Amino acid sequence: MRLLFYPVLYFVFLLQAFSCNAQYLPKHHYKHVVAEKVLNKIAMAKGDNRTIPALKITKNKKNIAMYFAGEKEHSICLDEAAYDLCITMENDSLSALACVIGHELGHYYEDHNDHFGFNDEFRKHDKEAIEDVADKFSLFFGAVAGYNTPKAFPVILNKIYEAYGKSDKLSGYPDLKDRQKIVKNAINETNAFINIYRMGQNLYAIHHYQEAKNCLEFILNHYPSKIIHNNIGVCNLSIYLNENNNQEAYPYIYPFEFDVRVKRINELPTLSKRNHDFKLIDEAIQFFKEAIHIDPYYETAYINLACAYSIRGNQDGASGTINELQLFLEKEGKTLSENAYLMKGISKALNEDYVNAQKAFDQVTSTSDINQFNIAVLEAEMNKESSYFEDFKSWVSSYFTEDDNTINQIITINPDQESIDNTKVPTIVRDSTYKSIDLGNWAYVYYKDNQTSLNYIYKGKSKTIKMIIALDNNQSSTFKGIQFNDDYHKIVSSQYYGFPTFRWNKKPLSIIVYEHGNIGFLLENDKVVNWFTWSTKE
Repeated sequence: MRLLFYPVLYFVFLLQAFSCNAQYLPKHHYKHVVAEKVLNKIAMAKGDNRTIPALKITKNKKNIAMYFAGEKEHSICLDEAAYDLCITMENDSLSALACVIGHELGHYYEDHNDHFGFNDEFRKHDKEAIEDVADKFSLFFGAVAGYNTPKAFPVILNKIYEAYGKSDKLSGYPDLKDRQKIVKNAINETNAFINIYRMGQNLYAIHHYQEAKNCLEFILNHYPSKIIHNNIGVCNLSIYLNENNNQEAYPYIYPFEFDVRVKRINELPTLSKRNHDFKLIDEAIQFFKEAIHIDPYYETAYINLACAYSIRGNQDGASGTINELQLFLEKEGKTLSENAYLMKGISKALNEDYVNAQKAFDQVTSTSDINQFNIAVLEAEMNKESSYFEDFKSWVSSYFTEDDNTINQIITINPDQESIDNTKVPTIVRDSTYKSIDLGNWAYVYYKDNQTSLNYIYKGKSKTIKMIIALDNNQSSTFKGIQFNDDYHKIVSSQYYGFPTFRWNKKPLSIIVYEHGNIGFLLENDKVVNWFTWSTKE
């Protein structure tokens, strides 16, 4: 995830009724399209079953930005001039726009049911607490949505004051110095959660599931959302399968899993039977249900809920969850995703209903590792292949051996050669410049912002994980020459790092990891956003 920093606009609460009834840009105008995309991404990061407010871009330079709570329709009004100011920030323009829009969206989601805004029609008020809540909402969920808001906000704030002719001292309106102070305090508080979220995301990608869960649970108490609930549930499922990896009991790869090749080729603990302690799974089920309660349209949570039922052995519950999702989508004129069909096929196959399993798998057309592997497992079961039943591990190894040699080739990577900002991960030593966060359960995260990189130390009861993340303003490169904005296909070529051992797709974002080299890359639309290196001591 990109690092987001953002001081927050101190938008003013209006005690008088206001209607943003100016002339608007048409919805097909490119400015409206771009701004609405930003609005929707932040709203999706929050996740809620309420309708997203309508966006209106006014042509009059008057109100800057404003949330309007109407009786039938809530709306966010944005001046075209404010949009143009954001554009002047070039690479940070979308983040600046997210600062302005995100604050107004915060008023909506935090139920500030009156008229708010950064505009010229103001009166003195004492609603600093309300504004502070909206500030923090904008900071955190803007960051989760992928915008560098913390960095952009101080700049756009000053630009707005200058462009709209607001003096540093203006009766009834917060002066610039006071606003900067409010913003600074909001950043200091939310910055900790942004860093915990980022660390948790990368911990999951390098298979430290319990540590990732600890980070997410810390966030949940302060910024609950469908994404946080869902991801904690996924951590639980991963912890369970990682600790109880009897491959014969779980021959298929579930749609929430991504490490097909690593999971199936590496030597894993062999159990004579499946572990029937389903506490983690039952907790995951509740987290997925809560995510669905927050947003009944959240298809990912339905699929993960079906995975949890299936892992627990309740294949009818898994199929029923996908059927419920299908009926719900049909009412909206939508169809199931391939992952939903895949999960339906797995549950049918595990019930030995191979006819309906095949029908579901027939809807899966993409050629990803996970899809191809599951189809091969189903075919082996249906054809009663002796090698599959007699020695599952050998069958799996044979399956991957026959795959593309380019994919199976492991490129040598020396972790000791990788450094970020001339620092190698093992040499990180915590000092007074690090900020400390107590996650509870004897777990701590320490972090330090070096402007172009971030240092992290996760310290648990028996495990210490150190990590450095290069940010998207870092001008250096990896040891093998990968830089910000390089293409995915360049990274995975044999001249550089080769095929990754793990890829976590979260379109448009994805994370690829090279576990034998302790290096990973975060990509957006298959372009490098940042990269990270790590070391683990147990």
